[in-house]
Amino acid sequence: MERFEVGQTALVVNVPAAEPVVGRWRGLYDSSARYGVGAHVTVLYPFLTLGRIDAGMRDELARLFAARRAFDLTFRATGRFPGVLYLAPEPAGPLRELTGAVAARWPEAPPYGGRYPDAIPHLTVADGAEPDVMAEIEADLVARLPFTAQVGGVTLVTFDGTTWRAEQFFPLGDGDYGVPGSLAALLADVAAERVAQDAMWGVQELPDGTGPERTAAATQARAELEAAARQGGHTWRHVLHEEVMEAFAEDDPDLLRAELVQVAAVAVKWAQALERRGGAVAPHEVRRARFRAIVDVHVLFVREGRVLLGRRANTGYADGLWHLPSGHLEEGESALEAAAREAREEVGVMVDPADLTFVHAMHRAPDRMGLFFRAERWTGEPYNAEPGKCAALDWHPLDALPDDLVPYPEAALLAILRGEPFAQFDF
Repeated sequence: MERFEVGQTALVVNVPAAEPVVGRWRGLYDSSARYGVGAHVTVLYPFLTLGRIDAGMRDELARLFAARRAFDLTFRATGRFPGVLYLAPEPAGPLRELTGAVAARWPEAPPYGGRYPDAIPHLTVADGAEPDVMAEIEADLVARLPFTAQVGGVTLVTFDGTTWRAEQFFPLGDGDYGVPGSLAALLADVAAERVAQDAMWGVQELPDGTGPERTAAATQARAELEAAARQGGHTWRHVLHEEVMEAFAEDDPDLLRAELVQVAAVAVKWAQALERRGGAVAPHEVRRARFRAIVDVHVLFVREGRVLLGRRANTGYADGLWHLPSGHLEEGESALEAAAREAREEVGVMVDPADLTFVHAMHRAPDRMGLFFRAERWTGEPYNAEPGKCAALDWHPLDALPDDLVPYPEAALLAILRGEPFAQFDF
């Protein structure tokens, strides 16, 4: 199984159209699926670490991809590497061109670390399965082929220690990138703005707030547009207002979606017109998202000068090393609630958040903030509550920590012993 590192990145073409064909098998036999990766064809892995990919590099990636046209892929046949079963995309040329363009610009990041002289485009379905299982999967796949998928862009993904998550989507273009009024450049701006909004507000699930009670307003907006057009004075404002009000008057999800697509199309056309007349900002001068750190919490259980540690296993991060009970802060949780939850999930004890004392904060490059809490008291005797992720649980002397301890919690524990409330790591 591939071992991923925190901050590692990849550039991939997502293929959601493949999920009905390969989803079941990937979930069972593709190791990347266990870390949140959907059906995809890799453009380049591993790419540069996330900390190196600044705003200027993102802009350069956007321009590189938008200068190339979108294309279709057809999957007609299976293929094999040693221990790997995959679907072969046709034509492979556009994918090879994408890989070659990125690798030529950043030669320090060759495909697969330079392990293979010829990186063959493929969609992995299974790896490491027994031969008879591979044969069963292949027979099932062949019966479901062919299918076709549209490729409209490349996604930058990063490993956060638990899953691979999408960092930014770069649309492929229409060949006119850099030309005033370029559709490719504007769609890249829209994609960048969407990433910024998600980074700032998260994925939002809100009610639509639309419906037929706004039909009169939509009719009025249409009448104003038609009147202005008859007088030769209609503007982009008239056109966009009419489209927006028609969307507001719909409550059927399919019709509402269609109206919103029209709204977006008119907004993009308006922005193109601004660029053509020279009144627009340069491509990608999009409002950047405020930086958001990933927060994780750590719990110190200390008994008679010994701290409780678990040996990680089957997680893809620091497997085989000792670590404190820890995990990510989840949406809607306070840090104390998250620490109490992790204590319950990992070592099976109940901790009242009021019995947790903050002892340390560690900022780890590039985007991690670790909060460390000491449990003053707890209910129950700690045990290995997650044997699938933890190979052992043991108490270790604070003045003789094990050599095979994950480096950053080791640094944090030493700082705590010195009475230091804050530290930076790996900057």
